Amino acid sequence: MKTGGNSKQTSARGTDEKATKYAAESIVENALNMHATDVHIEPRDGSTLIRFRIHGILRVINQLPAEASPQLTKYFKKIAGLDVREKNFSQISTIFHGKARIRVSISPVFGGEKITLRMIRARTSLRKLNEIGLWGENLRLVRQAIRQPRGIIFTVGDGKNTTNFAILNELNTPEKNIVTIESRIEKLLPGVNQIEIKPKIGFTALEATQAALNQNPDIIYIDELVDPRVIQLAIDAAMRGKLIIASLPIANASDVLPFLQSLGVSPFLLSANTAVIIGQTLVRTTAPSALDQIKLSGTESSAILNNFEIKADEIHKLEKLAEKEIMPKNKISTNHEQITTLNILKSTQAQTGFIGSTGIFEVVSLIDGNQSDKIKNFVLSAPNGSQIRDFAYKNGVIPLKIDGLIRVLRGETAIEELFRKVSL
Repeated sequence: MKTGGNSKQTSARGTDEKATKYAAESIVENALNMHATDVHIEPRDGSTLIRFRIHGILRVINQLPAEASPQLTKYFKKIAGLDVREKNFSQISTIFHGKARIRVSISPVFGGEKITLRMIRARTSLRKLNEIGLWGENLRLVRQAIRQPRGIIFTVGDGKNTTNFAILNELNTPEKNIVTIESRIEKLLPGVNQIEIKPKIGFTALEATQAALNQNPDIIYIDELVDPRVIQLAIDAAMRGKLIIASLPIANASDVLPFLQSLGVSPFLLSANTAVIIGQTLVRTTAPSALDQIKLSGTESSAILNNFEIKADEIHKLEKLAEKEIMPKNKISTNHEQITTLNILKSTQAQTGFIGSTGIFEVVSLIDGNQSDKIKNFVLSAPNGSQIRDFAYKNGVIPLKIDGLIRVLRGETAIEELFRKVSL
């Protein structure tokens, strides 16, 4: 009886474990098939909520019974080599599923523990700058900057890592010694020397940067520039003839220089060593069938032009240029007097009409002729972010919202998506 009872308990436990494994693998497979970047498994009152982040938006995918949460937590802890008994502190590890690498983060929350899975897919090839949303003058300015032998390229905003790797991809030749300093290496770059920092054992961004400088580099990429000592090393390296690519944890290009000044960097050093500032955000791209192209009246056109602070003739010139470089999905939507048509999302396509994402950009160059000389001199006066933004726009920088409006006119995305991501 006793033995038989234990056998039944063992059998039941084995069945539960198989069901948990099946549920976990199904979640991962569905996430990969749906091109999710993140998976959230959350304990809720009476249920376990499953959400996927797809094209930047969290979507509810499923709700499982409440008991699934601790079972899935235990399962992911086991396969990730984490401490199953630890429930008071967050834990992070990495697992593999086929060619995908998955970063597992488990953190205590009210009601249990929350699992977040970061889906890192293996890429067969890296994208080029003209494949991530850069075009026209912005593309020219970025390529001009990365061809310089020295200086600092700052990147900010959603999607900046994709931009950084596109830059590295274009710079990566046998003649260049490229060293990267990364919080976590999530993408391998053949031919590039990648360094992962390990703060827990004292190998911080500062030590990694010092190590990189001892490796006779031509180009150094730093994925999160926040330590004032590392910033100073980066500036010193740029002054000694190195090209530095650095990401900053801020959203807007106009805030880069004030942010660095707040960390003690002088306006003179920033003006003298900054090559270009690349600001961006990501917008979801739409399937052509998901859009309705509506005709605008003169009054409606004027309202949009006023909101975007641009004249009809200026947006028409930009759209004509974009027609040559951005996939011509539509006929020209502007003329010299007004915006004639506009792409909006069909009401039935709010969830399913998006097929990917692309970057929209604003690029501030400090090395491109007379315009840049004016900006460099203006930076010396230590202006704030809004002053830099206004001055840059008056001196030829294409605002991010205008780049986004061009994408709407060309049919890459819908006006609703642009309004979601850009403040007017």
